Amino acid sequence: MKKSILFLLAGFLVNILMYAQTVTTFTDGTPDDAIALDANGNIYASNFVGDSVFKFDSNGTATTFVSGLNTPNGIDFDTDGNLYLCDFSANELIRYDSTGVLDTSITIPGNPSGMIKAIDNDDMIYTRYSGNTINRITPTGVITEVSSDSGLNGPVGLAYDENGGLYVANYNNREIFKVLANGDLQYIATVGGASNLGFITYAHGMLWGTVLGEHKIYKINPNAVDDVALFAGSSAGSADGDISVATFNQPNGIRFSDDGNIMYVTDFGSKNLRVISGILSANDFEINGSFLKVFPNPVKDILNYKLFLNESDLYKLKIYDTSGRVVYSREGVSEGTKVHQNIDVSSWANGAYFMEVKIGNQVVTKKIVK
Repeated sequence: MKKSILFLLAGFLVNILMYAQTVTTFTDGTPDDAIALDANGNIYASNFVGDSVFKFDSNGTATTFVSGLNTPNGIDFDTDGNLYLCDFSANELIRYDSTGVLDTSITIPGNPSGMIKAIDNDDMIYTRYSGNTINRITPTGVITEVSSDSGLNGPVGLAYDENGGLYVANYNNREIFKVLANGDLQYIATVGGASNLGFITYAHGMLWGTVLGEHKIYKINPNAVDDVALFAGSSAGSADGDISVATFNQPNGIRFSDDGNIMYVTDFGSKNLRVISGILSANDFEINGSFLKVFPNPVKDILNYKLFLNESDLYKLKIYDTSGRVVYSREGVSEGTKVHQNIDVSSWANGAYFMEVKIGNQVVTKKIVK
């Protein structure tokens, strides 16, 4: 039984396979830095070597949302649609309403850089690049320190995982840490071998980071140490197309759409917004050309799973709890190209479960949180 559990856990940590990713370019504006999305799915990108924040619609048409800044850096929205911005060289943290009207500005010494909305309320979490701290600010302007750990070395990138874990990335030495509740840092990885680490984001159970001078994007396993893999990029360029041949020019800002299917990246070198579509969902796994999708995850009452199969594929599906006990099982032969089932999990205890799917001699495992 212990071997089964270890196998399931190992399966959960296997790298997610991707497919059919295509890169296109939005050429309006001159975005080169941080990215944020509003509630309507519009994309906002700051122009560090400039004075503006640009707003992009889904067609890639850009308008200037705000201008007259010094070196606009990290940005993010609160739930009311207010945009918070770090003006790096001006040493200011600025808030604009949803129409771009200035609401308030606070002096923040130490070069405010990265910005992300707190996962639990409308506070904002921001980094101070030269101050080497992570701080929290309330909507009324009350500031508290989250961390001043000695591991901070030019912190900029910030990201939350689905469990509320906060991660920070150093621009200077490319190190990524998990921020513990007491403010201490837990080392995760050093990304790339040269240049500077731009920003990080989280999706599909992974952290993702940009390394400017390498012209590359990496994915980082937050549940291991120095488990880093190249996702995209090679030499400097602006080639669109399949992810295997697309090139980037100092990728910097990085953000996923809310559904995780699209990655947005700003190229610091070309000052374009790159759009990577067709990214495999966090809940999809490839099995000999077939796919498993599980949603919602975390789940409360009804869990859905879809198997995208070849006709007449034999499949076996089991769900285990953390003790290795089978709590659900099903097997059959696909009569078409898709199997879709709902499972009532309302009576299950809260916690982690593991779905195992076998098709032939291929096995895929997915962690489910109740």
